[in-house]
Amino acid sequence: MSTQKKKIRSFASVIILMIAGGAIGYLGAQWGMSAAKTMPGLHVATLLVALIPVYFVVVGFHEAGHVAAGIWMDFEFRMFVIGPFLWEKENGQMKFKWNTNVNVSGGMAICLPRDSENLTKRFSIYAAGGPIASLILSGFTFLLYAVTDAWAEGTEWGSIIQELLFMTTFLSLFIFVLTALPFHTGGFYSDGARVLRFMRGGDVARFDLLLLKIITGSASGIRPRDLPIAEIQEAKELAEKLQAPMGVYLHSYHYQVELDTNNIESAEVHLLNYVKLANDVPGGIRNAVWLDAAFFYAAIKQDMEKAEFYWKQFAPSALIPKAMVLATEAAFSRLKNDTNTFKEKYHAALRELPNMLDKGISISLIDQLELLNSREQQNLTTHFSQPIGQAV
Repeated sequence: MSTQKKKIRSFASVIILMIAGGAIGYLGAQWGMSAAKTMPGLHVATLLVALIPVYFVVVGFHEAGHVAAGIWMDFEFRMFVIGPFLWEKENGQMKFKWNTNVNVSGGMAICLPRDSENLTKRFSIYAAGGPIASLILSGFTFLLYAVTDAWAEGTEWGSIIQELLFMTTFLSLFIFVLTALPFHTGGFYSDGARVLRFMRGGDVARFDLLLLKIITGSASGIRPRDLPIAEIQEAKELAEKLQAPMGVYLHSYHYQVELDTNNIESAEVHLLNYVKLANDVPGGIRNAVWLDAAFFYAAIKQDMEKAEFYWKQFAPSALIPKAMVLATEAAFSRLKNDTNTFKEKYHAALRELPNMLDKGISISLIDQLELLNSREQQNLTTHFSQPIGQAV
């Protein structure tokens, strides 16, 4: 498929999504404005205060649907995030943490298959679990709204409870439509589109399956060198055959695999392939391409000229992990022999590592930071061991 056709299809998907979301949003806004005119001040204040908690409940229920479907399909639960709350499975134990990563402050669930049997069907059900849960919640809260109508009439708190039920119904229905509609934009697919792609079977389903295994595996803590390189290579070949937009990310994972196994020259080849396709990466995360390149040439190749070339193209954003930015700044400081700044950036990067969304890459980054630190220590030892006037 030509680039022009892909852009047209992506644009059409966005338009359809905007129309659907706009229609629901309009209806909700109309109801809200009409209701607010007749509501007592206490009701309006209560609904405004409750909006964010209700939103978290709705999104949490959607993500819980993915988890329930995953467990039903014999997937292993790894992570559940809703707003500021995060539950993660570590060493077989469930652990609660505060989520400080704005990239997943909405919601996210990660479950991984325990085996490779019938994965296409199992991933289809896993993807469908979220929208189905949202539809169930919407129907349930609307039913409660309907059956409590007579009871709530004439009571202030009864009316407030009904309004909260209606708000939950509306928000859950909105999430259902948003995720169930089959669309893709910028290389990202909705739950509905993912299910349809799996149902088609063939190369499309196989590609999506491999990509999901690689992305979720890395995000859940499988470090790059332990990712299945044969599956990455197969996915790259399928991406080229299908002209799949998401194929660009496979170059990034292949680069990380080679870097983590210390195959530096091969890592550079895959990194440069990733750089060549930078324009295929959505604008919000394109800066990750320049950051990876800047870090590689500053920390690994110690090539200041190339590192600065890519660094000048990089711009920080909420979608870029701070740990990687700080690690790159530490690498630049080491090249400039700025020991104080290096120490500051190095320790700051270590503190930010737990906040990285991709746990696998964060594990390999620890080793890369330690390598930088050992080089810095060797440089200081060499410097101070020289006679005065001969220090390097």
